[in-house]
Amino acid sequence: MVKELTSYQDELFCQLFKDISGFSQNLSDRVFGQRDRRISIYGVRGLGKTTAMQGALWDGLKENQTEKYVPINVVVLGARGVTDPLQLSDLFYRAVIIGINRVANASGYKKDLAAAAARYAPWVARKITEAVGVVIGPVALASDLSEKGVDWLVEHLGYKNIDALVSSKDLDSQQAATFLIDNLEHEGGKLIFVIDELDKVENDTVLSDFFDGNQAWFQGKQGMISLSYTFGKSLSKTLVTSASRISQIEGFPGIASPEDAAEIIRSRIELGLSQVKGSEEAAAEAAVKIMPDETVKAILNVSAPNSHIMLERASQAIDAAILAKAEIVSPDHVYTEPEEQTLPTTLEASILQELAACKLSPSVISDRLQKDRGLTTRTLQKLMAKNWVDRHGDGKRAYYFITPKGEAAYRRAKNS
Repeated sequence: MVKELTSYQDELFCQLFKDISGFSQNLSDRVFGQRDRRISIYGVRGLGKTTAMQGALWDGLKENQTEKYVPINVVVLGARGVTDPLQLSDLFYRAVIIGINRVANASGYKKDLAAAAARYAPWVARKITEAVGVVIGPVALASDLSEKGVDWLVEHLGYKNIDALVSSKDLDSQQAATFLIDNLEHEGGKLIFVIDELDKVENDTVLSDFFDGNQAWFQGKQGMISLSYTFGKSLSKTLVTSASRISQIEGFPGIASPEDAAEIIRSRIELGLSQVKGSEEAAAEAAVKIMPDETVKAILNVSAPNSHIMLERASQAIDAAILAKAEIVSPDHVYTEPEEQTLPTTLEASILQELAACKLSPSVISDRLQKDRGLTTRTLQKLMAKNWVDRHGDGKRAYYFITPKGEAAYRRAKNS
């Protein structure tokens, strides 16, 4: 129910992706058609911005079968802990090279999807095969082009292989990325970038300085950039100013209508029913009966516009209905937090505010709030019990982060 769609190459993307209010199609038309070469989309975390950008790639590849479009997913891993724009630049350009190499390795896409389709009911397998068939050609072209470009770069810079190149401490990553891109464009490639995870940078000033310092590189590119902010906060004026120099900026609405919510929730129920229903029509009819409109509205009321929370609530409601041996999921099965838990205490709200910006250790939280370490630790444990925060690691290496429920609680505290 809460399966994340991270790429148009996911085997179930064609089954589960739903274009909210035509946003992805419009985005695709503008970027691929070069009416707006670069667009930054922003919204709170969990809205589905990454999925919307992948949907735009999907539409663009479907509608441009004869062009040598190279879809490059640039995932800037490690951006959260960066404190210097030069360090961020190095991470970014290495991610560009890795993204192009990932395209080079997509030659087995058709074989992988054929194997995946075999695991599903015939009508699901047919839908996967038919939908993916329209982008096999462009992906194969992009894969061949990228593979030759990566091989050329490795040889040109004198490395043993691409792994040695991207992990080298001596690499001038911007120069290497520029060499590779120039080579692909010389061979006729039309590069489309989807840039994600940059919004994990904890300091808006670092991110805005990165955009300012790399304007020249961005100016010649086509693509989409995801920018996120947490509940109760907004994009800083400095960041908006910097991002607007290299792209159009617009908000992503998220799921606001019952119709969109119903489509997204029921598509997942249909997939679950595929093993017991002989056709898509039968599964769709059963999904409507299982998840009636009034239940969809109840789920939307406690989750809009966050798609991740919406799917989590839907999953919990289905579990509750199964436990009650009910034939349908009713609004009574939709989880709502007890009244006594709806608002965090002053200290809890302060901790949630700190964690809304980034992942932190207990000692850092104590220092920032000027609170006793023991009190902070006990409060974090209470927040974990409420599922408002979660933790990576243990002991001195423990770092806490806010959960979607915690973001909702923080939003309620801000609005109270």
